[in-house]
Amino acid sequence: MKWLWLSFIVLSLLTGSCASGPKANINNIDWRSRIGMYTYEEALAEFGEPDVVSETREGLIAEWVLRRSPMVSFGFGFGGVGYGPHTSTGVGVGTSVSPPPSGEYLHLRFDRDGTLAEWSRVRY
Repeated sequence: MKWLWLSFIVLSLLTGSCASGPKANINNIDWRSRIGMYTYEEALAEFGEPDVVSETREGLIAEWVLRRSPMVSFGFGFGGVGYGPHTSTGVGVGTSVSPPPSGEYLHLRFDRDGTLAEWSRVRY
């Protein structure tokens, strides 16, 4: 029984520590006014390290995960049966495979000078 509680506590801590995403609230940002003025260094200071960065001939593309759909499900079951003098109990633990990752992402494209050239908010 100790291992059951210990595994529950560990799972709870791991689940709580998996949160990611930008530090700032992007809903209140006027992105159009930032085009040509906002730099990649300012984005790093405001949102932290991007989840994905790629470099192209036009400049740099950075992507931050705003909201991620759950990727793991976990189940636990306990049951018992009795028939006459015989009884039995059982415990079951299971996981399931989730669909492909989905969520909400912030894409920022910076030109060769490191200033914001284009932005988009994408939902998959």
